[in-house]
Amino acid sequence: MNLMQFNETVLIVHFLGLAMGMSVSFGNFVMMGLMASAAPGEKPVLARFPPAMSKVGHIGLSLLWASGLTMVYTRWNGFAGMPWQFDVKIAAVVLLTATVLYADRLQRQIRRGDMSAARIMPTIGKVASICGVTALIFAVLTFD
Repeated sequence: MNLMQFNETVLIVHFLGLAMGMSVSFGNFVMMGLMASAAPGEKPVLARFPPAMSKVGHIGLSLLWASGLTMVYTRWNGFAGMPWQFDVKIAAVVLLTATVLYADRLQRQIRRGDMSAARIMPTIGKVASICGVTALIFAVLTFD
């Protein structure tokens, strides 16, 4: 496999990570709407979806970090030559990662019965979505 084929493969992995990550945001928004109007007996079953989807998001975010850092060096020879839009993209990804780590902490608290953590989670999901969309927009502006 030559470098061009390698970079194409890494880009495919990057887009797969993006699809996995964004599916969590949109899937959880839909599920929160369903849970809000669900019968009391259905809510515990539906509530199992967001934590399960977060595993998909973790894999996606890991793929994005690994493939993104790989491409920075194999396609663009490091960070030095990147435009300012890339800095915004990376800042959004760092904030997204911090938000995901905070959501993990909240999920652990929820499993222990902390309902105050459960009330914060929808807001954290919105913040994560905003960070993800911002990273996507600035990725397009950087590499188009």
